[in-house]
Amino acid sequence: MDESNIVDLIAIETATPKRRITRSAGAIYAVLILLIIGCISLGNLLYDRLQISRYITQPALYLIIAASGYLLYRRNFIRFRYTLTNESLAIEKIGTKETTLAVISLRDIVGIYGADAGRKPTGRVVHATLMPAKRSTRVAAREDGVEATFAIGASESFIHQLNEAWQRAKNDLDPKID
Repeated sequence: MDESNIVDLIAIETATPKRRITRSAGAIYAVLILLIIGCISLGNLLYDRLQISRYITQPALYLIIAASGYLLYRRNFIRFRYTLTNESLAIEKIGTKETTLAVISLRDIVGIYGADAGRKPTGRVVHATLMPAKRSTRVAAREDGVEATFAIGASESFIHQLNEAWQRAKNDLDPKID
């Protein structure tokens, strides 16, 4: 007789940026257009007043525009989804496309702690949060023998459920049915 493995969904949460007037697409485009016009004007001003060559100012100003555009995109259009089952924690990045950042077996988790716990992350660090680093929760796990730390920005209730599921997985190392 075949035995099928049933996975129970415990919780799912999507971390989205707070909605404000500056989060609308129209406001973002207006800010980017004003930034471009301001950078061009600043480049012209530097050339007229200080005789600084445009070959120097333009690349620097274009880098400022590109960096600002990336930061606006990251702050306004990227979301993260955390899915908790009785066996794993999945972390996904949702932007123009969905990308799975990690699927962590609960048995592979080494620790769950706040960023203010004073523990330095070792190995690879994945930031999957919209919160400041000081307010995020860190999940340390072993991936292919190497420890990786995932900074997540889930709610307190989700973190509580994650802790409970992790403790159950640690205590139930071999859940085979006889």
